Amino acid sequence: MVQTLQKSFALASPQRTREVLNIQEKKPSCMKVQLVGLGNVGKSLIVLVKEKEKTLKSLGVDLTVVSISDSKGTATDENGLDLAKVLKHKDNGWKGFSQYFNGYTALDAIKDIKSDVVVELTPSTPSGEPGLSHIKTALMRKKNIVTANKGPLVVAYGSLTKLAKSNDVKLFYEATVAAHVPIFCLIDSCFRADQLLSLQGVLNATTNFIIGEMEKGRDFQAALKYAIEAGWAETSYSDDVDGIDAARKVVILANSLFKNAAKLENVKVEGIRNVGSMVEKARELKKRVKLVCEISKRGTKHEMRVGPRLVPMDDPLATVNGGHMGVKLVFKTSQQVFVSAQFSGLKQTAYAVLNDLTKIGPTIDGC
Repeated sequence: MVQTLQKSFALASPQRTREVLNIQEKKPSCMKVQLVGLGNVGKSLIVLVKEKEKTLKSLGVDLTVVSISDSKGTATDENGLDLAKVLKHKDNGWKGFSQYFNGYTALDAIKDIKSDVVVELTPSTPSGEPGLSHIKTALMRKKNIVTANKGPLVVAYGSLTKLAKSNDVKLFYEATVAAHVPIFCLIDSCFRADQLLSLQGVLNATTNFIIGEMEKGRDFQAALKYAIEAGWAETSYSDDVDGIDAARKVVILANSLFKNAAKLENVKVEGIRNVGSMVEKARELKKRVKLVCEISKRGTKHEMRVGPRLVPMDDPLATVNGGHMGVKLVFKTSQQVFVSAQFSGLKQTAYAVLNDLTKIGPTIDGC
């Protein structure tokens, strides 16, 4: 009987085979995307979209960028912008680019232009603005959101997730915490029936690079100077070295993974400016120094901390060196799970954004 069926399928036309097996082909989605923020991550995302066009279509995602906004205006075309021309003209101050409208803000574009997804990549700020307004406005217009911007999620995670749910759209933010290191998608895909008990992570590439240079013999100032020259640190480096960037990531993790209502002020934070003596002690004890992000349960509450720690060599976090990042998760059933990734640049952050877009693509109606 099995052989008869196999023979029948072999002889049948592809269309007839699909009818017999009741296979329904999914039409590729025509996903219209608006990009807000055209800094290094935004440019890297555009390059990736061009590079992976065939791959995206093979995944059922036919992606069209209908608007791109920077701090001064918006380029738009309802039929899809030529991304190669966008990059060329952006670097040229948009000279001669008739589709760019100076003064036409991102907020106006979100309100006016028909789209399925808004990708919000403006810089993170303590107030969350302007990204917070961009995301709220898009969600209220039933547009899906993908973002790498930590600020809005730090100050308004609860209200944004509720707004997304009430409007039946997605809010994805994998890139906000550790670039392309899979954390949210890993837990959502692999540990849905398990309970996360605690978390420790090396989640700030800049401080990890600086500490690594100090372990090689540089003092803090020399290591910081070298990190800036090598492109690992910004000239405005205080948020990194004082632990604030890492603390923001802890807030997002606490709210998303542990269902807290955490604020930045709830995180105990210590930076690395005075870590020199700890580095010397670690060398004597044959340990490593890491700026560790921690979330652990204390009674009925979760304690959240960021600070330099002496890490034993047999701890997987000790393997996260240079400018790389990693996280150690402890579950009730699965126990300890560790994931890390090498970090070499913002293209990897852009990839995390692109991957979130591929998850939204199949939910959009076919072309």
